[in-house]
Amino acid sequence: MAGKRSNLSNDYFVITKLCGRPKTLWTWEILRRSKPLGVKYCGGEFNGAQTAKLAGEEALKEFLNGLCQGKIDA
Repeated sequence: MAGKRSNLSNDYFVITKLCGRPKTLWTWEILRRSKPLGVKYCGGEFNGAQTAKLAGEEALKEFLNGLCQGKIDA
């Protein structure tokens, strides 16, 4: 399972971006390099880029665990 997790973690990644009006809040989004996910997987309204990045990385970890355990089909 560790090898599968490693391959998946190379394919999926987190970005952060400004949102809102005015653009003062940060969000995170999980993307896939090999092909689009088909849905937008994001969360947000954080006051800083680093906080959004940490939250996105935690969400990515949970997402990858779900994929490895077969709870998510992507």
